Amino acid sequence: MSDYSSGLIRRSGYEREGFAAGYDRYRPRPPVALLESLLQVARVERAAVVVDLGAGTGLSTRAWAGHADRVIGVEPNPAMRAAAPDLELVAAFAHDTGLPSGGADIVTCSQSLHWMEPEPTFAEAARLLRPGGVFAAYDYDVIPICDWEVEEAYAAMLERRRALRRETGIPQGADRWPKEGHLERIRASGEFRYTREIVLQSVEEGSAERVEGYARSLGLPVADVDFEPSLRYDELRAVADRVLGDRIVPFRFGYRARIGIR
Repeated sequence: MSDYSSGLIRRSGYEREGFAAGYDRYRPRPPVALLESLLQVARVERAAVVVDLGAGTGLSTRAWAGHADRVIGVEPNPAMRAAAPDLELVAAFAHDTGLPSGGADIVTCSQSLHWMEPEPTFAEAARLLRPGGVFAAYDYDVIPICDWEVEEAYAAMLERRRALRRETGIPQGADRWPKEGHLERIRASGEFRYTREIVLQSVEEGSAERVEGYARSLGLPVADVDFEPSLRYDELRAVADRVLGDRIVPFRFGYRARIGIR
C-alpha cells in the first residue's frame, strides 16, 4: 500500500476506539447469490482457498466460511483484525500478502479496492490465483432502498460529509481510484484473460436505529475539528424515526462485482 493509501486509512477514523464494532454491526454482508456466482465463474462448487484482501472486520471473510475449505483475510489495521478473533486474518497489505502463489480459487476485495494501489494489487491477486481462478472486487450502493424520505435525508448527510472533506482538504480513497473505474483498471492491468461486471441485489433487515448506525460506520475524517455536529446525524435519525418508527423493513443493497479470470 502506498503512503497515500496508508495516510487515508489513518485519517479516515477507522482506528478510532469502538469504530470496528459499529462497522461490523451495521455494514451489509455479501449476498449468497454473489458468492455462488463467483464459484460458478471459478468452475467449482466449493472453493479450496479464498483470500479476502482488505478484510476489515471480516464481513466478507466470514461470509465465505460455508463455501470454502479455507478462507484467509488480509488486513493491515490491528483494530479491525481485533474485531474478528474467530477468523484467519493475516497482518499484511493487499499488494504484499506473503501468502503462497497459485493456491487460491478466488481472491476478493469487498468494499476495499478503492483504498489500494491498483497495479500492485492486481499483480498480487494474479500471483495468488490458480489458472482459471477469479479475482472479484465487489461494492454495494451506499444508500440502500428503504424509503424515499430516508434515502433523501441520507443523501443530504453524505453531501455534508463531502463538503467537510473539501473544506478540510482531506481526501478519500475513491477520490483517486473511483469505484466506477474498477473494471477498466482490472482490464487494463493485463493480469486477467477475461473481465466483466456482475450486478446483484442483497436484502437485509433494516430499522431507524440501523440507518444511524450505518451512517456512522462510514467513518469520520480525523482532523483538528469535531465533524459530528456538522454532519447532523440527529436530523437523519429524526427522519428515520418518523418514517420507519419501530418497524423492521427490508434494506435492499445493490451490489456490483468487477471480476477478472486469471
